[in-house]
Amino acid sequence: MNIEPFEPKKAKILVVEDTNMMRVMMLRHLSQAGYENVASVEDGQQALDYLEEHPVDLMLLDIQMPVLNGYETLDRVKNDPRFASTAVIMVTAVDKIESVAKCIEDGADDYMPKLFNPILLPAKIDASLELRHLRKVVASMSEA
Repeated sequence: MNIEPFEPKKAKILVVEDTNMMRVMMLRHLSQAGYENVASVEDGQQALDYLEEHPVDLMLLDIQMPVLNGYETLDRVKNDPRFASTAVIMVTAVDKIESVAKCIEDGADDYMPKLFNPILLPAKIDASLELRHLRKVVASMSEA
């Protein structure tokens, strides 16, 4: 069996954030951390439209957004077979434990407060991407 090498810095990442300042800050942190393929959109509907044309490995998803909020976006992503394997980290100002639990139960891989630690964010991204990669390896082994 030939397993492709895993390079998290080359993963395709989509930032879904409606606040321009926060979106720019996240893009800057990701660039400084060495991620090469990062795009951004302003709301959940734009994220779904983007995924139709550009599959991604991981989404950084806000909850409170216009048009389609993060809960609805997460639900649609995880219930669409084309996108279900996309890793999702919720990055949001909503910090109630019920919200954290709902997101994890609905398929989010992780959850971070919006005023994120720039050292912790890449660690969480890499861990989520590694888990996604391992799931794909196991699935391909099961099919063989």
